[in-house]
Amino acid sequence: MKKILAFSFAILLFGIQKISAQNYLNYYETINKAEIANLDKEFRKSDSLYKVAFRLVDKPFKEDFLLASINSEKLKDHKKTLEYLKKGVNKGLTLRRIKKTLTEFKKSKEWKEVKSEYSSLRKSHLKTLNLSLREEIFEMIKNDQKVRASIFGNFKQMKKIDSYNYYRLLEIIKENGNKWPGFSIIGETLPKGEYNVTGNIALMILHFNKAQIEKLKPYMLQAVLDGEMYPYHFARAINYKNKCQIYGTYLDGGYMFEICDCEKANKERKEIGFETIKDYYRKRNSEYKCANKK
Repeated sequence: MKKILAFSFAILLFGIQKISAQNYLNYYETINKAEIANLDKEFRKSDSLYKVAFRLVDKPFKEDFLLASINSEKLKDHKKTLEYLKKGVNKGLTLRRIKKTLTEFKKSKEWKEVKSEYSSLRKSHLKTLNLSLREEIFEMIKNDQKVRASIFGNFKQMKKIDSYNYYRLLEIIKENGNKWPGFSIIGETLPKGEYNVTGNIALMILHFNKAQIEKLKPYMLQAVLDGEMYPYHFARAINYKNKCQIYGTYLDGGYMFEICDCEKANKERKEIGFETIKDYYRKRNSEYKCANKK
């Protein structure tokens, strides 16, 4: 009887996980449509799509709330912008980032409400996180960047730091029930500090070797499907060590990278909720090229 109950529970859990994964794939697809509508200046359509996306999952991303607020600012709907921003701050969106992004909204009375409630919303967000783990991972990334600064870095030190970070990350995954330490645990972004450290845990993964990345791949993939990691960060980690790109990810600097097989890349991208290559590069106003097939 106990075995039957255990098996039934396992089946139920698998079903819930599958539904959750599909919800996030639908979420990513809908967010992409909202962003494209915004690019096409179809702001009302974009807002409708954002509303649909935010109902699909329990934990939408803070960046998507910010993009929705940028779109609603175009509609001159300050109450709607306020609503998106408050939800974004509750997910980790910072006042500094909002200030840099919005213009007209900052002239409204609703902007004063954002500023007055920011501190309490920020505290509420931080209370949901594992702050000691968040700080530890921040230090790991800081060391990853510090050792690569020209004044301090050398190859031997880099390998030492990378090795420590990799094996410590495996321990953290194990301590976290064999799951990636994602957004719900450490937040979407980490604090900014010395050596221009900003961003998130995905930064240090780029410096692991191929075998190490392969070891981490299933944990990262599940994190994407669970809404604990951006599809872009997963794809970039896989692409980074390859001569031509599997997924096709834009790297800072506006360089044009060669994608191994664009048709295959689009199929792979769809499986992780990543928008099509065409949409992705259009959003970044950049170009890409496909490798010539033999």
